[in-house]
Amino acid sequence: MTRARRARRRRAGLRPGRLDAIAVVALLGFAALFARAIQLQTLDAEWLSARAGRQAQTTVEMQALRADLQDRRGNVLAVSATVDSVAAWPKRIADRRAAARALSGPLKLPARELEKRLTRGSGFVWLQRWVSPDAADKVARLNLAGVQLMPERRRFYPNGEMAGALIGFADRDGRGLSGIELAFDRELRGASAEIAARRDAHGQLLPTVSSAPAERTGRAVRLAIDVRLQHFAESALAESLAKTGARHATLVAMDPWTGEILALAESPSFDPNRFWTEDKSLYRARAFVDAFEPGSTLKPFSVAVALDAGVVRPTDRFDCENGHYKIGRRTIRDYHPHEILDVTQIVAESSNIGVAKIVERLGARRLVDGMRRFGFGDVPGSGFPGEIGGALRDIRERQAIERANLAFGQGITVTPVQLVAAMAVFANGGLRVTPRLLAVEQRDGQRLAVELGPRVISEQTARTVLGMLRAVVEEGTGGNAALPNVPVAGKTGTAQKVKEGTYSQKDYIASFVGIAPAVNPRFVIGVFVDEPQGLHTGGIVAAPVFREVAAYALDQLGQGNAPAPQIQTRAAPRKRDDS
Repeated sequence: MTRARRARRRRAGLRPGRLDAIAVVALLGFAALFARAIQLQTLDAEWLSARAGRQAQTTVEMQALRADLQDRRGNVLAVSATVDSVAAWPKRIADRRAAARALSGPLKLPARELEKRLTRGSGFVWLQRWVSPDAADKVARLNLAGVQLMPERRRFYPNGEMAGALIGFADRDGRGLSGIELAFDRELRGASAEIAARRDAHGQLLPTVSSAPAERTGRAVRLAIDVRLQHFAESALAESLAKTGARHATLVAMDPWTGEILALAESPSFDPNRFWTEDKSLYRARAFVDAFEPGSTLKPFSVAVALDAGVVRPTDRFDCENGHYKIGRRTIRDYHPHEILDVTQIVAESSNIGVAKIVERLGARRLVDGMRRFGFGDVPGSGFPGEIGGALRDIRERQAIERANLAFGQGITVTPVQLVAAMAVFANGGLRVTPRLLAVEQRDGQRLAVELGPRVISEQTARTVLGMLRAVVEEGTGGNAALPNVPVAGKTGTAQKVKEGTYSQKDYIASFVGIAPAVNPRFVIGVFVDEPQGLHTGGIVAAPVFREVAAYALDQLGQGNAPAPQIQTRAAPRKRDDS
């Protein structure tokens, strides 16, 4: 090595020994990298390939197609289908503004709104869910990078608003959120399935068209309602609302031998096909979840308890005090003054004073216990989500005015379903029924035996009160419920609503709960009209709706219904209203 060269190395700080060391280290490093490359390419190739495959693959849970809801005759009330939704991965879209403009037409959305969705982030976004087949076809023809059609489940309700509050709805992810859809969500949803899927280099899920195995599909649920009767009842209620200017109306029709709810109508209703745009207050099935003071519709139950206890007879006569009767410092009044009435006439004329005098013989404790046997104060047990049982409080014997109030339907609250189920006791010979949402199963064309609840009153008492309820229609306040050539029984009610702690002088709930026919009963139908304007009594407002619906039910269902099933019983555990 020349002297000049050694001098240059000394100036660079590199001594001959140090340079040799660096060269050795570099050579060893290169050798290690070369050895690792050989290992990856040969010895570890299979392991790396498997790992890469695992990273690219994943599993996706697929919900089974939600099963159908049907009426008692098999007519479809709710059905599921696979539809397309439009999704996007903004990071893959080169010109988001141009993409938004192109999608605006098929999706019928403003381009500015679509552009905002595409600029919110680089990950997955929904542009529009549940698009029409025509829109899906137009989006597919655009063939935009980063925009995909994704198959989803959608619930369809072919009858629109009909029985909306009863049926309820399922959300965009196929979960029942209200009504029958919620009550039987597990049965309808079935079991989910897992399918294999792949992810791209960015970790985004690649859309996979697949479906859950057929055996995982949910089980169809057959309701007790009859779609024909349901449709007619809703039409009758809507017409009544138009005539009376009422806020809301409810109708419940029940088979008194099985407890099957044959129709449950609410007016106004809502369309579950577009539940997200509807008034949420209409989701509520008031027949199950709203309680009110029943007024005079409770009088037959007070009389039945007294008759069953043997403290009065149908022919016993009471002085109705010409319309004014003092209990302590309170005065009870009748809307129509009467003097002497027997028990049947007290029910037919709806005398508050008469029924108050009847329960004076009975006493407070026996009156409350009797009401509880009818099911008042208890949840009816239909299984409908959020169902309540109203309120019935204990009364001490010295609380004379509270006892009288309870006898004619004040100081107690009930639901429409609860009151109709209680009225069924008079129709079936004295047995308590549980409201049924589902149709009673049939075998070889015959309905299976139905187990009713305990005996509430004797069969003789049930027949006696049924005769009194027939007199209500034929001679008393329920004349507008009468049908030609068909005996009808029932009771009117015109109950003052409680507002801000006091009884309103202008807001009422008009009601009629009736039995048709009164001989060999087939139907119990309750009509409840909330805040009718002008003429507001149950006999004027609610009874005509009952008449129309009962006539239709007898014509369309009465003759075609199977005979009442064999009944199995369990042993029994031992305001004024101007209607």
